[in-house]
Parts: sequence; structure tokens; C-alpha cells
Amino acid sequence: MDSQATSPHRASAGASAGEIARIAAEVLGPIPFPALVLEVPSQRIVASSPAASQLISPGGDMIVGQLFEDFMADSPALGSDLFAGGRLNGVEVSRILRRPHREDTKVRMWIRSFEDHPASMFVVVVLVAEDLFAAEGDNDEWREAPAVVGMADSSLLIERISGDAEVLFGVPVADLLGRSLLSLVDHDAVPRCLSALGEASASQNGVTLHLDIRSDSAKPRLRCEVLFLPLEPSPSVSFVFLPIPHDEQVGLQSTNLSAMLLRLGRGAEVAQLAGTLFRGVSSTDVPGLNTLTTRELEVVARLLSGDRPPSIAEDLFLSQSTVRNHLGSVYAKLGVTSQQDLLKLLRSH
Repeated sequence: MDSQATSPHRASAGASAGEIARIAAEVLGPIPFPALVLEVPSQRIVASSPAASQLISPGGDMIVGQLFEDFMADSPALGSDLFAGGRLNGVEVSRILRRPHREDTKVRMWIRSFEDHPASMFVVVVLVAEDLFAAEGDNDEWREAPAVVGMADSSLLIERISGDAEVLFGVPVADLLGRSLLSLVDHDAVPRCLSALGEASASQNGVTLHLDIRSDSAKPRLRCEVLFLPLEPSPSVSFVFLPIPHDEQVGLQSTNLSAMLLRLGRGAEVAQLAGTLFRGVSSTDVPGLNTLTTRELEVVARLLSGDRPPSIAEDLFLSQSTVRNHLGSVYAKLGVTSQQDLLKLLRSH
């Protein structure tokens, strides 16, 4: 297909505002998590997923066409100025959602410019409310999108990374530990990476950008959407790498809105895990910890928070047998034989 073509899931850079709004409405309809498309600088809501409409207006009032700020109880903070000149693709912002007849709710918003068009008059917003990522529906394919999650210390040396990293970077996880985070990205991408890390540290908010990664395998260069989230002490950081398939990199003047939203939704979900990724627990304390995949870490984190396998399955839209399979893999990697032993091992550190 010609990369300039406009389809229900792909809009060219030259599409009119009305056409973008129509495509956005089609794409957001089946999205299972709270997501919006806003016109900037007016911040008018031009499209909303059902979950976002329910979150912002539980009473069922129409939110499309309304100003986003009318639903906020605090000061504006879109941060879209950071997109200027291509410095970043997106930022994380904390806001207070005003909810009539209910307690105001703190939300984290991942605000994302349209694909490689920083000057776009629209931004995509994924909302995470009350430390829970509210998603609904029975299509969980987006939750299985590849994601590598990890942490780097104040010297930007990798101290934790999920087992998925070996597939993405072509290097055993053990060889990645202690390496510079900057060694994961292409030489030409290092300046942008440093700029984004500096912005995350200065603002204490997450940032997103596109980076070409450096793989030690024979694979062709791959672009990733990368989320950086600041930790203490600064400038330590947690990170999420979300690979962008090569077919989405053809014709960067076009916007694959559906794929962008699903990837950003997956990133927003994993980002919650990244900030608390067994901080302070080393692979010396728990041998095998760095071999756990991102999905296995998600299951274990929920188990540590007190959830039981049936509720974990429900929260992650997985079958209970799949959760049991993930736990069985975790037991084998960490050398335990039961949930009780697993919790005892991790909580002891």
C-alpha cells in the first residue's frame, strides 16, 4: 500500500483536521483502555475510547467536543512545547480529574505527539487512574506486545533488565548488567537519549521518544519507542523499550494511529511495573531474577501486592492456566516450588 494513502488506521500528514478526527474516532472505538485524541493548543477532545469517556464522565455525558481542561481540577500541564523540534515524542504528566459527586482522582497521562510529526495539531493521551490501569474487553493482544523493562543507576549503568532483552538486543541478560544504558541505543541516537534523560530528571516526569537500538546480533537496525521514568537518587531511571515493527516504519510521514495507541497503552501499563521493579533486590540476593520476562515480572509484582492467581488472570486478561504457567516458569528460574516459597524469598530482601 502506498505510504501516502489514508485508511481507517493510517492518516497522511496532509490529512484535514476533520479527516484526522474521523479516523481517530474509528480507531479509539475498540481501544480497551482510557485514551483520547486532543486538538492543540485548544485541548478540545476530538475522539475518546469508551473507557476514557467512562473515566472522565461516569454519568455518561458526551465529552467529545468539550475542552479537556473543563474536566480538570488543577492547572494545565500538557507539556506539548517539549515536542517542538523533535526533542521528545511524548511526556508523562500528573493531573487531578474533577469528578462531580465523587472524590477527585489523580491521573497520570502519557501524552504523545502523532508519529514523527512533533508539530502536529493533535496529541494522543493515555490515562492511568488511581495507580490502576483500567482496561476492559476480551481482546488482550495488545498486552502481549513485546516490552523490555529495566532500571539503571545514577551512573546510567544497567542494574536490572527483564529476560526479554536477550531477544531484543541479541545479548545474554548477564552481559547487559553493568553496561551503560546508552550502549543499548545507536551511536547517532545517544544525544537525543541524553536530552530525554535530562528532561526526565529535571521534570521528575516520564518522557517518551523514538530511538534506534544497537543490537549485537545480525538483525537489521530496529526502532523502539522508549519510555524513561525518573527514580531517586537522580539521575537513576527505569525504562521500557517497545519495539516498532518494520512495517510501521515505512513512510514515516504517515501515522499508524491504532498501532501507536496500542503500543503506548502497553508502555503505560508496563511503566507502572518499571518504577517498582524489585528496587534494592540484586541478582546476588535472588539468583535468576534477571531471567524473568516482563510478563512474569507483572505476575509476580501482583502476587507480591496480595493478589491471588484468579484475580491476576482477570486483571491481565489472561486465562488462569496461563498465569499458572507463568508462575511455574518463575518457580523454575528462581529455584522455589510454591507461591509461599516465592513470596518468602522476595519479601526477605
